[in-house]
Amino acid sequence: MFKALTDRFVPVSKESARIYRTKIGVFQGWVSVFLNGFLFIIKMAIGLMVGAISVIADAIHTLSDVISSSIVIWGFRQSEKPADVEHPYGHGRAEYIATLIIATLLCVAGIEFIEVAIDRIRSPGAVKAEWWMIILLAITIVLKEITARYAEFLSSMIASGTLHADAWHHRTDAISSLLVVVAMIAGIYDYPAIDGWAGLAVSLFLIYTGFEIARDAIDDLIGRPPTIEEVENIRQIVLSVRGVLGAHDITIHSYGHDKFVSVHVEIDASENTAAAHDISEEVETRLEEAIGVEPTVHMDPVHPKNPMVQDINVYLDKVWSTDDRITDIHDIRVVNTENHHLILFGINVKAGLNQNQIMECRKSLEDDLKGKFDGFEIKIKVSPLHRY
Repeated sequence: MFKALTDRFVPVSKESARIYRTKIGVFQGWVSVFLNGFLFIIKMAIGLMVGAISVIADAIHTLSDVISSSIVIWGFRQSEKPADVEHPYGHGRAEYIATLIIATLLCVAGIEFIEVAIDRIRSPGAVKAEWWMIILLAITIVLKEITARYAEFLSSMIASGTLHADAWHHRTDAISSLLVVVAMIAGIYDYPAIDGWAGLAVSLFLIYTGFEIARDAIDDLIGRPPTIEEVENIRQIVLSVRGVLGAHDITIHSYGHDKFVSVHVEIDASENTAAAHDISEEVETRLEEAIGVEPTVHMDPVHPKNPMVQDINVYLDKVWSTDDRITDIHDIRVVNTENHHLILFGINVKAGLNQNQIMECRKSLEDDLKGKFDGFEIKIKVSPLHRY
């Protein structure tokens, strides 16, 4: 049903994925604006008629949905803008800002009504509700939940955190309306204090939801780590290219829907410059076509047929592969001349280790290799935690 509705009003066309994504976000935003504007009028009218603070609080919550949906529209229009001199990576993170504003509105609305709800608990007022009002509010709950599910559907369809936040904004409205209905039924049976408690519950729920959404938006703005699945997908795409011997130090930067990826690729040092360039170009092409990222490839020449490199590989795999502090060992090279005897390679360590633990891990590995390969200097480069 949701897909048919979307295809009718936002048909798939030959336009770029960015333009189509923006159209989806803007369409959902306008649907929410008109629906929530209509529901706000209904709820506010009922709230004023019966004098129920919980209903009025719920109406204001719905009004905040109108504002948040307008911000959704703004966020998608901003993120559609191409890169410019002042924003060379585009405007994709405008979506995160829109999400953060939505979360802030939720928290502010919740805080505003805590004091009012507490006053109503202390001095309960008569709630003169009628069953037709309760039925009307129940219908608004169904409409809000449908809207939430539709926004969640579109969120999954275009991978949008903003639409996910907006979906939860709709769902919190449905839940708060459910609490309001309970309070109104209680008022009919002469339990007016329930109105204040329901208003307080709605307020606290608004603050909690806003905090959770804000935390996700801030994580996106600061930069959250990629999933294991994302990293491994990139690694397998790179390894599928002929001539690639290994892939490591994968870094992913997200700017809204746009992603920038850098990866270190190991190739045989015997490859000539032209062949190495062709491999690099093929890696970039496959990453662009497969997952739509903008890639940067760094080539690392290695000597897989060198007997000493093979010995080091076997030893590290046998002795150090079970060390849970180390997630990857890569780029093993040996310099063995008359005046210079050096073994160097890189490692990735698991997240959560502090600097002292990382230094201890590296020193233990260096000391062990010095004992095994006497006379060789050992240099180990520890990759930053944002590389995988």
